[in-house]
Amino acid sequence: MNKRLYSLLTVLLLFCVSSALAEKQDNRKASEMYRQFRALYEKGDDSAFYQHAHAFEAYLKSTGDLKSYYKTMTNEGFYDIKQNHLFRAIQTAQTLDQEVRKNQSIDYYYLASGLMGNIYRASHDSRRAEQYFMQALDEVDDRDPKFTMVTQRDLAILLCLKNPSQAIDYATQSEKLAEKKKDIDNLSLSKAMKLYIQFMNRNKDDFDKTYREYDQLRQQGDSAFNHQYDRIVDIARLTFDGNYGEALDKLKEGRVYVDSSLVALYIYHQAGDVDGGFKAMKRRFVEMDSLFCMIQDANFNQMATERTLMRSREEAAANKKMVKRLTNWIIGIVVAFLIIYIMGRRRLVRIIWDKNKKLQTALERAEEMSRMKTAFINNMSHEIRTPLNAIGGFSSLLCQPGIELSEEEKKDMQERITYNVELITTIANEVMELSSSESETGLRPDSEMSDVVINDLCRKLMNTLENNTNEGVETRFITNVADDFTIRTHQSTVNRILTHVYDNAQKFTEKGSIELRCEHDQLAGQVRLIVQDTGVGIKQEDRGRIFSRFEKAEGNFKEGIGLGLPICKHLARSIGGEIILDPDYFDGCRFILSIPMMP
Repeated sequence: MNKRLYSLLTVLLLFCVSSALAEKQDNRKASEMYRQFRALYEKGDDSAFYQHAHAFEAYLKSTGDLKSYYKTMTNEGFYDIKQNHLFRAIQTAQTLDQEVRKNQSIDYYYLASGLMGNIYRASHDSRRAEQYFMQALDEVDDRDPKFTMVTQRDLAILLCLKNPSQAIDYATQSEKLAEKKKDIDNLSLSKAMKLYIQFMNRNKDDFDKTYREYDQLRQQGDSAFNHQYDRIVDIARLTFDGNYGEALDKLKEGRVYVDSSLVALYIYHQAGDVDGGFKAMKRRFVEMDSLFCMIQDANFNQMATERTLMRSREEAAANKKMVKRLTNWIIGIVVAFLIIYIMGRRRLVRIIWDKNKKLQTALERAEEMSRMKTAFINNMSHEIRTPLNAIGGFSSLLCQPGIELSEEEKKDMQERITYNVELITTIANEVMELSSSESETGLRPDSEMSDVVINDLCRKLMNTLENNTNEGVETRFITNVADDFTIRTHQSTVNRILTHVYDNAQKFTEKGSIELRCEHDQLAGQVRLIVQDTGVGIKQEDRGRIFSRFEKAEGNFKEGIGLGLPICKHLARSIGGEIILDPDYFDGCRFILSIPMMP
């Protein structure tokens, strides 16, 4: 038992270790693929990026990491926007939305909505961008605080000029959420966005207050502080302080991450420089025109490429579909023919097998009936003739005229006649009992079961049968269960089995002992009733056929037609039990009746 336990523990340990190693290897591979994904994202090599992105997405999907899979698709969409592939970005967003809905990943609907908002903002469609950003905020709820803060800042910059108060509200919400999450990165970005909105709407007092908070946070030197908007914040500070030249010089250095032409217009306006403002406005129109042309060219090129690919794919799909349809028809016809042929042959073979089986069964039953008939006639002719002769002889004697018998002789004749009548009755009862038991197939119904105190049943049986025991034979009952030990079984059937077996023991035991033993086998869930005697026993060559009908041990001239043990076998199986002759006991016979413990 201990060896098996140790083996099981060893197997479980090896399985856990191998699972941990496999998981560690998967994490290492995912990290390496993500690192390469980020490098290609920054590099801007379309061919290499898209090839690696699709491989990375396929790997994440195969490992079941749907969260990373969806976010990688979202980043692919951001790459499309960055490279001005807006048509492709829309396709990526639609594919992402379809994947999320197909997998019923309700918690990630917001990713596709947020991506669509960024696509329309890049296309300068502020109305649709606002709608998608609002939808994304409704869908994300509290699931992704960082996404919420970024989307709130996107809405803030989108509404900066259109609705300044609402823009400030979104920037403030992002700021409060960052403070709650103790996220210095997003806190610094939210405060900087708030400063930009206040700057563009000339709210100097609010700007001064927010600037002190921003500068104080920046001076703390926290490594998580994001300096992305430091330049535009400093430009705004210089503009409010009247240092317009320095502000414009700093603006020309670039990397302000906002609309630099719009900021320049605002600075020139504050400085009262109409010529400079006009030049800035002209430059803005030229830039916007170039930007729209570039976006339009990119989208038209992308659409033309996609249309060409789509057409070739449609043609290839149509050809493939036609070939597949023809192939399927041919395969279907061949398979149908084979199925019909095989089923026909199988049906014929099955009919032949069934007929042969029925013939074989009928032949075996006919042979068995013939054998049983012969055995029955032989046994009955011998077993019934002897008591009938005795009864007939005594009857003739009693009927002869002039015969005078003493009371003792009359009593002896009466006892002999009664004994032989009872013997014939017993033979008839055994034949009827065998016929009745064989007509009952399967287990006896549970409704016939009752609670049986097993020790009481055994003691009552011994008290009933003790009078028939030969003189000089000791009888005893041994039990290893308590007197109140109860089992649920068919009491009358158990009693009939024990009566047959105990009666056999009395019949063949001239000296020694007959023992009835009761044992409870908890491991097997059984109660065993054992009848053991020190009688003549059964020869080794006869032990295999003692449970067959009309079989009697060779050289055995006791009364009976050989039906007792077959009846016991059938009755034991009818209650879910079994009766056997102990093969290891040779001092007589030991029969073991096993009864299942019913709940």
